[in-house]
Amino acid sequence: MRKKIMLMMVAVAVLGFGIAILAQDNDGNDGKSGRKNKGDKEARETAREKARENRDDIKDKIDANKENKRENRTDKRQDNQEKRIQHGINKGYLTPEETKSLQNQQQQIASMESSYKSDGKLTKDEMSSLRDALNVASANIWAEKHDTDGKQMATYRLGKNVYAKDSFTSAMSNQSMTGAEAKALASDFRKMLSLKNSLANDNLSAEQRAQKQNEYNELLNRYFEVR
Repeated sequence: MRKKIMLMMVAVAVLGFGIAILAQDNDGNDGKSGRKNKGDKEARETAREKARENRDDIKDKIDANKENKRENRTDKRQDNQEKRIQHGINKGYLTPEETKSLQNQQQQIASMESSYKSDGKLTKDEMSSLRDALNVASANIWAEKHDTDGKQMATYRLGKNVYAKDSFTSAMSNQSMTGAEAKALASDFRKMLSLKNSLANDNLSAEQRAQKQNEYNELLNRYFEVR
């Protein structure tokens, strides 16, 4: 009997010892698991933050690239307009008064751009204002070179004997015109060039050719005269 009791006591002790070890192991695993979960959470948060920073960097680079392209287009147009003015001077198409007026206009555009860039950037609205000013300047240069004040330049893209009417050059030379008005006049001129090219090169039916020819003649007679 005593022997059985002793065996039972030993068994209970062994069982208790095993439970204690198991509990200790579980506590250790829980600690490791908690630390691992915390580490995983921090790693995920770090990854998300890095991804946000990368997206912001990419956006900044894209915005800077767009701004640089806008500035380059503006600078290129200004350079081209200066060359057009110089061409008019060299060929005698511009009078001294016209030259001075056009050059003053270019200086005003340059001052406008410098003012816009004073904060280190060029916004879309500012770019739109510059584009409108350049559209008006482009129309003015064209008008002054093709009017009758100096030696009148033929509209060679339409023909050697095609000259702009005074009413057209007067409208185009108005420095107070809006960008939209300048754009509309330029649009009509581009349409004429497109029609002329189509009539010369496209395989048109008789009906299509007649329609395009009528459109071309209507625009030609509105703005130009053939001498």
